[in-house]
Amino acid sequence: MNNMLFQVFDLVTTFAMMLVFIRFMLQFAGMDARNPMIAPAYKATHIVDVFGRIFPTVGQGRISIAAIVLMFLIRLIDISGKAALTHQGIAPVPLFFTGTISLVLDFLRMCRYLVIGSIIVSWIVVFTQSQHPIIGIIIQLAEPILAPFRRITPNLGMLDLSPMIAFFVFYLLEIFIGGLSANFMPMLG
Repeated sequence: MNNMLFQVFDLVTTFAMMLVFIRFMLQFAGMDARNPMIAPAYKATHIVDVFGRIFPTVGQGRISIAAIVLMFLIRLIDISGKAALTHQGIAPVPLFFTGTISLVLDFLRMCRYLVIGSIIVSWIVVFTQSQHPIIGIIIQLAEPILAPFRRITPNLGMLDLSPMIAFFVFYLLEIFIGGLSANFMPMLG
């Protein structure tokens, strides 16, 4: 019973984290909430608007501090809930640092998945010569992530190396931050 409860709890927190990340990326990409394909995501994450009354947006309204704080709170609930379900305790300082590190790692991982999604949908567009509105949304969501990499990669015509470079940069950052945290966390106790 406890194992099933643990898995359900993990599923719920992962789903909530993914929803808030999608909301963050929709706002970061500057996508309009009135778009009928996007409106359900904005409605499902209305709590970000509630948090937005407390935490401002920055970057001309594109970076939602409220979404970041909400993702951090979801991560803290996830870590402390899993500790409680396994009958273990976690002190506040290790909880804070574990939550921060895991939030950064989750964010990098979700960005990497978004880059993979943009690679896949770009292949779909090339091979099928058709574009569903969802494909356009995925490409628009990935664009703010890929734009800095497009500026530094050479222009090779039809071949765009920026998604592959972005994927490897995010992957290497995950490994580096994960290694740092593995060495740093035992010092916290």
